[in-house]
Amino acid sequence: MTKTDGPRVLPGPASAIQLTYTQQECWFESGEDEPVIWNVSADLFDHERDEIVEHIGAFEFFRADPFETRDLFGVLDGHDGDVGLIAETILDVSSGQFHDDLDDFTEPIYPGMLILNSAKLVRKWRGFGVGAALVGRAINRLSAGCRGAACYPAPLDGPDEDRETAVASLQKTWQQLGFKHYRDGVFLLNLGTVTLGEALPGLIKRVDALPQPDVDDCRYGAED
Repeated sequence: MTKTDGPRVLPGPASAIQLTYTQQECWFESGEDEPVIWNVSADLFDHERDEIVEHIGAFEFFRADPFETRDLFGVLDGHDGDVGLIAETILDVSSGQFHDDLDDFTEPIYPGMLILNSAKLVRKWRGFGVGAALVGRAINRLSAGCRGAACYPAPLDGPDEDRETAVASLQKTWQQLGFKHYRDGVFLLNLGTVTLGEALPGLIKRVDALPQPDVDDCRYGAED
C-alpha cells in the first residue's frame, strides 16, 4: 500500500504575517541623484508578546522617476541586483526617459515606475504562493504615482543547471499578479488597470485556505 502525502502545511499562521516598510535616504543630499528605495520585511508577528518571532522574507523596490532623479539610468545601473538590467531595458539611455512603447504596457499618465529589484523568501515558506501574495500587497502599497511595476524573474540561488526551470517558475509566479513580458526577460505590470486589484484577493485567499498552525499556538514562531 503506497502512502499518500497530504497537503503541505504552512510554517506559520497566514494571519500573523506582517509587512514592515522602510525607506532609505541620504539626509544631507537633495535626493535628485538617487531613486527612492523601499525595503519590505515580511515577518510573523506575535501581537500578544508585541514582537517579531520569525522572519519570512525581504523585498527591495526602487521607485524610478525621470522627473525626480537626474541621470536615472546611470544611478540605477550603479546599483547591485537586477535593477540595472531592468533600467537598460525600459529606459532610453540617450534621453533618460522611458521607451515610448511602454505606453502599451503601462499607464502613461503617471510618471514613476516601481521596480522589484529582489525578492527573497525563507526556503521553508516557498512553494505556497506566499511570495506572490506578499509582493502583490507591497506593490499595492507602494504604487501611488507609478505607471507600472517592473521585474526580471531570475533565481537568486540554486545550481546553474536548474536556472531555466527556475526562471520559468518565477515568470508564472509574477504572471499571477498580472505581469506580462515586455522584452529581454523583463516583465511589466500595468498599474493603471484593475488587474492587480482583481488578482490579489484570490492569491491571499488561496494562501489562507492552506493547512496552517493556529494563530493562538505560541509554538508557531519556534525554529525547526
